[in-house]
Amino acid sequence: MKVVALVGCPNVGKSTFFNRLTKTRDALVADFPGLTRDRKYGRALYDGREYIVIDTGGIAEDAEQPSDLTSRMTSQALLAIDECDLVIFMVDARAGIMPGDYSVADYIRRSGKPCAIVANKVDGMDPDIAGTDFYALGLGEVYQTAVVHGRGVNTILDEVIAPILRQEGPLDSDIAAAKLEAEAQAEADLNIDIDVSGKLYEPRSADASSADAAEPAEDSDAVDADEAAEAADFDADETELNSDDAVDAALLAAADEAWEQSSIFNYDDADSDSAEQSEPAKRRHGKHDPDSKWEHGFEFLDNVPVDYSAGGFDWHAFRENQRAAQKGELTPEQQKKIEESTKTPFADLPIKFALIGKPNVGKSTLTNRLLGEERVVVADMPGTTRDSIYIPLEREGRKYIVIDTAGVRKRRKVTEAIEKFSIVKTLKAIEDCNVALLVIDAREHITDQDLSLLGFIIDSGRSLVIAVNKWDGLTPEFKDEIKQELELRLGFVDFARVHFISALHGTGVGNLFDSINEAYESATRRNSSSLLNRILSAAVQEHEPPMSGGRRIKLKYAHAGGYNPPRVVIHGNKVSKMPDSYKRYLINCYRKSLKIMGTPVIIEFKEGENPYANEKPAQKRLTQSKMRAQKRQAETERRYERAAQKAARSQNKAIAEAKRTGSGFVLKKRVKVSKNKK
Repeated sequence: MKVVALVGCPNVGKSTFFNRLTKTRDALVADFPGLTRDRKYGRALYDGREYIVIDTGGIAEDAEQPSDLTSRMTSQALLAIDECDLVIFMVDARAGIMPGDYSVADYIRRSGKPCAIVANKVDGMDPDIAGTDFYALGLGEVYQTAVVHGRGVNTILDEVIAPILRQEGPLDSDIAAAKLEAEAQAEADLNIDIDVSGKLYEPRSADASSADAAEPAEDSDAVDADEAAEAADFDADETELNSDDAVDAALLAAADEAWEQSSIFNYDDADSDSAEQSEPAKRRHGKHDPDSKWEHGFEFLDNVPVDYSAGGFDWHAFRENQRAAQKGELTPEQQKKIEESTKTPFADLPIKFALIGKPNVGKSTLTNRLLGEERVVVADMPGTTRDSIYIPLEREGRKYIVIDTAGVRKRRKVTEAIEKFSIVKTLKAIEDCNVALLVIDAREHITDQDLSLLGFIIDSGRSLVIAVNKWDGLTPEFKDEIKQELELRLGFVDFARVHFISALHGTGVGNLFDSINEAYESATRRNSSSLLNRILSAAVQEHEPPMSGGRRIKLKYAHAGGYNPPRVVIHGNKVSKMPDSYKRYLINCYRKSLKIMGTPVIIEFKEGENPYANEKPAQKRLTQSKMRAQKRQAETERRYERAAQKAARSQNKAIAEAKRTGSGFVLKKRVKVSKNKK
């Protein structure tokens, strides 16, 4: 696979061009010099051929950053030049030749790598004079582009990158053009005509036809032996083919012969996915056909291909092998392979683990220690890493992808827009990874920001490994204090392994891989529903669910609801009233029984609706508590009614007494007195 490196001075558009070629937004882009510091790799596809693009930091002195950091960035860019097959030297057409351009051009010239100069930012400039100054660098042709608008990108792909890719074989467009040319040549060479009897004869010109009509036919003995054999073969097949079939068969045979004789397809196609195809079919499709597995099975996600077939785990084949195992039709080797694939169905995919933490806790130093090389820029200043860097790693036959992320500070301390984008990329890396490696600075104790990052990791459902860095040089009393603080503040993540390491000296770093493998295997292990039900039954027998509303909560059955993280779905009655304490009890039971370590376990409760609820009488749908409440309400109403009746009787009695005596009581209705009475 070919490698293309983008180098140049700061702020010339390398990251923008990187995003254009990879058709992603992985590289951070801003009108800010020195934004990119580490080498960033990305996959690109052009005309059916895949290649790798490297984005590098600017090669120039910067007074705003330490000289040590500038030298490390320059060394990263020079390493990219050494390992690439094509160097694209990007320059700023508006700024002209910078002092650092001569040194970069000299290094490229001494490396002997093919190079192309790309004069970027030519929009708004005279195309006749834009970028002409860069011919003085002596590196060949200068290509004018405006990458931010996409101008000139196709020219670079066709004239610069395509010739490098053709060194591995023809592109899809070359194969299609050769196919059309071969078909046209085959039709022109054959140009078969059919006479009335359905026999084939060679085309002849008008002069030849008239001459044949004037002269007598040649004797049959003069016919060439090969032509006689072909005529005999055709007569033998004439009874089975009509005239149209004969033409099609002859055209197809001639086309296959032309394909075999075509020189453009004479390359090794041992890597073809379809080994069952015939040789002409392989040549017709080519080594990198548009229907290849890479194009349809993968997509870009932070420069890491994602397989839509669940990590290569074929469920149909798994079920067929499982049925064959029940019938006893599998060999011991196949049975062992099935058991291994059942335990780790995603074993063929690399484990992605991200290093998460605050700024300046040693994430980049730990990345270099894990890789065994100076892969990322390390400096004794916070905020050195600004982007999430995906780096492949292979250790003891196991493949990994290390994700070095930027440090995350408190929100109130983040003021620059660049840092906000870096934090977004870090949070996205947490959601993308399989295992999150939380790095804590032992000399700063456990801070609230560490707990906030820990909460985000758990909410994302990622597996977790905790690494306490900078453990070297601490006194025994201070180490005991840190361990007590870990037990006190991180008691809610008792499922995660804790390692005390020193990334600078490498102490305890090798043990991290064991915990990462354990957490990943626990998160992706598949458990049967029968096993989950047995664990649920044992947990209920040991400690029954609590009562709710006078009735006990009933748990019926459980089944797996997902993986990475493990998810268990439990069905029952009144499970919505389940307290959190019993839910934690069930989580601990499943974690202990299934030996899950390093990953959270999620339990979901589901309660089905009663299909006969609307068919029952209203009085039977009432619970005992509701019936008692109705009785109390009715008794209260009767008491108020009796008290009102008693008050009415007393009032009537008093009114009657006042009427009889004529005084002593204020009547509700005043007695009308006649005007004649005095």
